[in-house]
Amino acid sequence: MSGHHALALHCARNVVWLGFGLALFLTLFINVAVMVVPIYDMQLYDRVLLSRNMSTVVMLSIACGGGLVIYCLLDYLRSATFVIIADHVGHALSVPVLEAAVRRGLEGDSSAGAEALRDLNEIRSFLSSGVVATPLDALCAPLLLAVMFMLHPAFGWLGLGGISILTIVGIVNDLLVRPAITAAAEQRSRAGNQLASGLSEPDLIEGLGMFPALARRWAGRHAEAMERMRDAGERSQRVAAIGKIARLSLQAGVMAMGAVLIISRQASAGSLMGANLLLAKVLAPFDSLVSSWRRWIEAGAAWKRITILLATAGDDVAVDLRGAAELGGAVSTVGLVLDGVGFDAPNTGTALLRDISVELLPGTATALIGPNGAGKSTLMRLLVGVLPATHGSIRLDGTPIASGDRARIGYLPQGIHLLDGSISENVSRFEMAPAEAVISAAQAANVHEIIGRLRNGYDTRIGRAVASLSGGQRQRIALARALFGCPRLLVLDEPDASLDQEGEEALLRAIDAARAAGAIIVVATHRPRLLAHMDYTLTLRDGRVEEFGPRAEVQSVHAATKRPVMAREQN
Repeated sequence: MSGHHALALHCARNVVWLGFGLALFLTLFINVAVMVVPIYDMQLYDRVLLSRNMSTVVMLSIACGGGLVIYCLLDYLRSATFVIIADHVGHALSVPVLEAAVRRGLEGDSSAGAEALRDLNEIRSFLSSGVVATPLDALCAPLLLAVMFMLHPAFGWLGLGGISILTIVGIVNDLLVRPAITAAAEQRSRAGNQLASGLSEPDLIEGLGMFPALARRWAGRHAEAMERMRDAGERSQRVAAIGKIARLSLQAGVMAMGAVLIISRQASAGSLMGANLLLAKVLAPFDSLVSSWRRWIEAGAAWKRITILLATAGDDVAVDLRGAAELGGAVSTVGLVLDGVGFDAPNTGTALLRDISVELLPGTATALIGPNGAGKSTLMRLLVGVLPATHGSIRLDGTPIASGDRARIGYLPQGIHLLDGSISENVSRFEMAPAEAVISAAQAANVHEIIGRLRNGYDTRIGRAVASLSGGQRQRIALARALFGCPRLLVLDEPDASLDQEGEEALLRAIDAARAAGAIIVVATHRPRLLAHMDYTLTLRDGRVEEFGPRAEVQSVHAATKRPVMAREQN
């Protein structure tokens, strides 16, 4: 687990423990305050009814009212404590969970983000609910039991027996319900993930008419998951019903026992009323645990999934940092340095890149070429930190890519993905930025005039404008996003795939401007015009560096051996 994610989990756990400690302290006084009602009833039945003194009734009522005010205030403070705990846990984990979900998305699990956020919301909702206070009330049950024993040992033993019965019911409930709920939740998650995976390609789904089949498959699996969830709920309700019957029987039993004790002159009517109220308070948290056990299981499962998500994502980052540490600071602090870089596929362990060691200097443009499957796109994703290197290290100006400032990097992937938001927000990478910086990036990509012709200009939302923009125009907006902020490293994967001649001219000018500003530029392309604009050529084959050097020298070698130097890459 990475230090960042471990620290987030540590902070969240500390907040929970500290908050629960404060809540337990408040609960102790809440349970002391709640005894004001049994004491009030005992005094009325044992003294006031015999003395018929109205002033005593008034004074006892005022004292009881004051105790209830204190009780309500303490209960409000405890509820506020749980809300604060929920807010702090959500604040501590929201960004790390989202980062880890994005990492999982890069590995192919596109639904991880939505599931992780659902889990975090489940935890926040659970922590801020009244259910979470139930175990604290149960911990204070010995205090109330002690008072019941003081009234009469028979009352105390009855209360202890009731706690034992409800505890056994709770254990049975857990054994019957937990496996069913866990299995149903996993199946529902798989069904949702499969549907999300299919809907991520709406054009393909609609074009091939696959939506009805996908919908039927999801509906069947979702219905099966819901059936399992209903079955688990019915089991829980049956067990909870047994618990309620037991609790009501015990409360009836205490009245019968009290009547026997009163007849035999071993207890008073007031002690019977007090014991009845205390028994209800003692049994309430145990009965509530049985009824709300499903929420505890679901919240525990959500916490477990988040912990695993953060641990899994953290391992990847840790590998990259370990690789960087192996260099021992012996690399150049200027430029982009790849030292023994390798990458293994996460699922299969197949080596996609092996022992890549090159140094790219500032103010240079390098063409990345090679046949299909050579690893060009994988290497470019490593360069921008999208994937962590399994072996070796990648440093930009002496800083590991994995821990560096991503604002120094501009990236244009093969797929054109513009996010929901305004054009200005997309170009500025959703950062607060001056309008001049956004316009400058758009002008560098030669898309400023196109944006200006839209009805709302830079405030046009991508969701509404994307249908009216051509593939080339969308690619130039994505190029403007890559150029935003004058990045130190500019990585372009097939940047001219959808560009017309005007777009190509703008791309070449943007590369020239970035090179003149001292940027390091890496471009994957198969077009001769763009290749001729490069300073160096890096050729990959089977995940290894086949050739690296000035473009003219590499081309002359390939011309002499009559080997092709470029091929379109889709890996």
